[in-house]
Amino acid sequence: MLATMSESESPVLRLIPYLAAISAAIFAGLAMTGTGESNLLVSLVAAAVAYFGAYFIVKLIIHAVVTRIDSGNHDDQS
Repeated sequence: MLATMSESESPVLRLIPYLAAISAAIFAGLAMTGTGESNLLVSLVAAAVAYFGAYFIVKLIIHAVVTRIDSGNHDDQS
């Protein structure tokens, strides 16, 4: 499971996964309804899958980048 982000991170880093997920859901939903052959249920399922997929992928990427930056800042200063 992904570790929760620390509270020292900026609010922007916590907002980015939601914005990416909403954008992915909108584009997936529009792409499915634009074909004219899909029904509402298929479009909603595609939008939900896109939302959760984008959310967790972006959250994973941000966590990896922040962890790498944080580990680089803790040099031995003794």
